[in-house]
Amino acid sequence: MKTFVSFLLCLAFLYTPTTMCYAVTNVSLAVLNWEPYVGEELKNYGFGAEIISEAFSRSGDKAIFHFMPWVRALKDTEIGKYDAVCFGYYSKERAKTYAFSEPYAQSSLVFYKHRDSQIAYTSLEDLKPYKIGVIRGFVNSVEFDKADYLHKEEVHSEVLNMKKLLNKRVDLIVIDKYIAQYLLNTMFIDNKSDFEALEPPLKTQPLYLMFSKKVTNYKQKLKDFNEGLQQITDDGTIDTIMENHGFK
Repeated sequence: MKTFVSFLLCLAFLYTPTTMCYAVTNVSLAVLNWEPYVGEELKNYGFGAEIISEAFSRSGDKAIFHFMPWVRALKDTEIGKYDAVCFGYYSKERAKTYAFSEPYAQSSLVFYKHRDSQIAYTSLEDLKPYKIGVIRGFVNSVEFDKADYLHKEEVHSEVLNMKKLLNKRVDLIVIDKYIAQYLLNTMFIDNKSDFEALEPPLKTQPLYLMFSKKVTNYKQKLKDFNEGLQQITDDGTIDTIMENHGFK
């Protein structure tokens, strides 16, 4: 009898309103290594991951990141193994499968040139005379990718592309703004002044969390994230996170 009473007391304690207020909901997130937005070796997994974590925390949720290749992240989230996949671009086709959050970051593709170059442009037609380094298999802008009149040279990595530009083996490269800044601050720090970005950007793309519609409570987690994101936008937390990671 004493054991049974103790059991009832334990249940009563577990389900008191006070205890329930402190319940934490884990949100499982599939993500690829995409420095400096997110990376297993980065401080707090990178500025993008920290923004996501902080937004969820405002609603008492805890973001749990699971690193994996991009294709696997999409497939496993689609079937409901994870709550959401991070750093997705919006498309009508994807919206059939995933529920999109409000955007929490932006990816800007820009052209970089060598500082000795006098290249400037207002349209892609202006770039006909130049060799442009691109990454094999990457999607840039529709207009740029279809521009067969441009001389594009493919490589397999951002680092190799930047080395070619540094050595003037290409005239321009296409690269994400934050990735370029990250590489300049880590791998090309002695040559930072040799690289210059051109305006305007080739394309600016919002980044989203894509929630699996197969997860029963995805709407609540989506709501929690969006509300938390609004809070950290309004109170300047996002700006602080960006500055702490070396970006403005």
